[in-house]
Amino acid sequence: MRKFFVAALSLAALAVAAPAVAAPAPLALTSTAYKNNGNIPDKYSCAGDHGAGNDISPPLAWTGGDVKAASYALVFIDTSNGGKHWAAWDVPATATGLPEGLKKGYDVVEPDLKGAHQRAMGNASVNEQFFGPCPRSKHKYEFTLYAVKVAKLPGITKNSKVADVEAAAKKAAVGQAKLAGFSTAKP
Repeated sequence: MRKFFVAALSLAALAVAAPAVAAPAPLALTSTAYKNNGNIPDKYSCAGDHGAGNDISPPLAWTGGDVKAASYALVFIDTSNGGKHWAAWDVPATATGLPEGLKKGYDVVEPDLKGAHQRAMGNASVNEQFFGPCPRSKHKYEFTLYAVKVAKLPGITKNSKVADVEAAAKKAAVGQAKLAGFSTAKP
């Protein structure tokens, strides 16, 4: 009986002394402009300038968690109708977010985002900048952040569509996070 008691105490001591294994930290995407599943402010929609497609991008921030990304890609879609509004890709792995109001242009010019590109739906006058919500009735929108295993998405060029970027990002993804919001914006 005494040997059993000593063995039980030894096992109990080992259980107490064993370090807890932490769960992997998840990839997370947030914005200071609105909370997840909140309302996207009109400032980031067609209501801001009364025209579709010439919109201010909201500030976005992410934590990489335990995901080893070679780069990031973001896609903005209208989940109510499947509309693929905007994408940014080849965002450096060192980046932890996008500032409010990305400048227009296929090549993202913000210094911390060197090498990144963007593309939007719409014609040539608006397809190289953020294309925000313009649903005229309540629609749900999502930003999806993809942590990807390559520095450059293969097969994606200046002529690629947002859907092409999304497909390539999904194929190369090692993790993803979403930020949803609602809009009823009208021009």
